[in-house]
Amino acid sequence: MSVPTGSARMNRVLTQDDFAAFARLSGDDNPIHLDPGHAARTRFGRTVAHGALLCALLRGLASDARPGRPLARLAVTFPAPAYAGEALIFRAEPQDDSRVRLLTQRQADGQAVCEGVATLAPLAPDDGWTDPPDGSTASVTRLYTDADLGLYERLTGHRLREPLVLSLFSFLLGVRLPGPGTNYLKQETVFWRRVPLDAPLDATVTITRLRPDKRLVDLATVCRVHAGGGAGEIVATGRALVLAPQWDPGRGASHAQLLDGPG
Repeated sequence: MSVPTGSARMNRVLTQDDFAAFARLSGDDNPIHLDPGHAARTRFGRTVAHGALLCALLRGLASDARPGRPLARLAVTFPAPAYAGEALIFRAEPQDDSRVRLLTQRQADGQAVCEGVATLAPLAPDDGWTDPPDGSTASVTRLYTDADLGLYERLTGHRLREPLVLSLFSFLLGVRLPGPGTNYLKQETVFWRRVPLDAPLDATVTITRLRPDKRLVDLATVCRVHAGGGAGEIVATGRALVLAPQWDPGRGASHAQLLDGPG
């Protein structure tokens, strides 16, 4: 099988220390990433990597495959967990002039743990975006410091900015809404403008759909430049799908009950 021109590949073993470092960077201290005792009692059995960390590593490879281009769109799924101490293969394979296929696999059995497509192209607003309807919402405001960026660069090998937005979503989903125990299944993001690092960012996730029988939660994700009392300029918009196994659907399917569920 021929290798596409510009393909990039990296082998990496993510350690528990890497998970802890990314938790410090993102604020996502969900115990399925950090607490081996807790993780052993979950369906995973062991601590698992943050999905946003896998995306950050793949973003660097996408840049190697198509250098110098901003990330306009990222669509990824997480079909299986990536465990601490597990050898992984990261790949970025150009599909055409702008789209790059992304894949992270376990080296041992070839199982995909993250796969998707990055579109490297001029940035523009998402014409299909509409503000989400009223629903349960969680937000955070964050200014990344030089120390944060240094940690990010040591973890990922680059300073490409877009995954820092995904880190904010990771924090909100894993800590605030639905909260600890949440498992990332899918994230789609459109970047409207370059991510500024000299200004605070406001990130928000809003529940748009609940599927109580499967414990699935759909959310709208939005990141803006912080503007004090008003709505700042949009940086990125998208949607997430997560599994919330800690949520007991027998308690009801209202947004308020989901927010008040066990954490």
